[in-house]
Amino acid sequence: MKKKKILFLEARYDSFYGAQKSMLTLIQSLDRNRFHPKVVTTANGELRENYDKHNVPVDIIKLGKKANVFGGKLLEYSFFNKILVVLQVLLFNVKVFRYIKKNKIDIVYVNDLRALFYVALASKISRKKIVWYIRSDVNDSKATFLGFKFADKIVTIAHGVLRNIEQSKLQPYENKFTNIYTGFDFEQFKIIDKSVAKNQLGIESDKFVIGYLGSINNRKGIDLLVDAYLELVDEHSNIELMIVGSVSAGHETYWEEQKSKLEGYPFTYIPFTDKVSEAYSALDVFVLPSKSEGLPRVLIEAMAHKVPVISTDVGGVREIIVTDNHGLIVHDHANKKNMVCSLKKVVTKPNFRKEIVENGFYHVTFTFSKRQFREKINKLFETILD
Repeated sequence: MKKKKILFLEARYDSFYGAQKSMLTLIQSLDRNRFHPKVVTTANGELRENYDKHNVPVDIIKLGKKANVFGGKLLEYSFFNKILVVLQVLLFNVKVFRYIKKNKIDIVYVNDLRALFYVALASKISRKKIVWYIRSDVNDSKATFLGFKFADKIVTIAHGVLRNIEQSKLQPYENKFTNIYTGFDFEQFKIIDKSVAKNQLGIESDKFVIGYLGSINNRKGIDLLVDAYLELVDEHSNIELMIVGSVSAGHETYWEEQKSKLEGYPFTYIPFTDKVSEAYSALDVFVLPSKSEGLPRVLIEAMAHKVPVISTDVGGVREIIVTDNHGLIVHDHANKKNMVCSLKKVVTKPNFRKEIVENGFYHVTFTFSKRQFREKINKLFETILD
């Protein structure tokens, strides 16, 4: 049987976090007797470097420099530069069309809405079906509905990513939607003694560590976590904040502002680490303060490392923290008072921490198994090709 080729396009070439890791899991879960992946991004960066480590080659199709920027920079462009961006995206579509023909691609997969626009024209002209995996909250915008029209199949990483759109507006596209939770290889995680993990990171073992791991940008709401920590630290002198992750392009000033608030307070910053088990194990509570998410893998990873969790109510968080016995949800991501109250509860109640750790661990390791994900994702691609 001839293998079917799938083109996987990731727009964020210089990132290797939730969405990029989840796409890697998807690629690794493919039945290689039936499917052959071809991964493409727009420039050299962290994506290619990390995929290479997992023996997944990445091809580069260059996108013009004006278009290949992030952090809201496109919105700041002059009218002339915006026209230039459109022309560069059109040229990119021409390059993708040639790539599809040369490599005899059967399906085009995109990891976000931006990537969808990068390949929409090329895919339609070459008559290849587009699979759009929605990995974070989408809004009731013209761009979103244009994406619904372009995509032939839409996979949601969690039901919650669509909750900002009225059900009646989704009905015309309901046959395109299917929900598949990302699968995790939980055996790769190693729970390390907390004191040992803290010492490895240069943190005193008696410190109560509040932490976050992931990309650093405004959407992730790091400012909410910083502000809540600063209010709490005056009452609880034994706490320390730890943030692990790289700063997203275009958000350098934002991060400098947050670090300046923390001067003089117990704070550890690790730019990036592939030793995630050491980082999670050092935490006494993990906080996800995001303004927008899909199915946040960092939340699942933290729970799988038996770390109590607090998260804002975004995306598919309610599908991970199903009840208060699994973790705490802050229902207003802009409400510092609610975040502080949640942190106080976890900091001051060791029995509560123990309860949510055990419940959360068993919930995520059962619900988000890699085996279930592998079966569903292979069946999806088979169905598309029927």
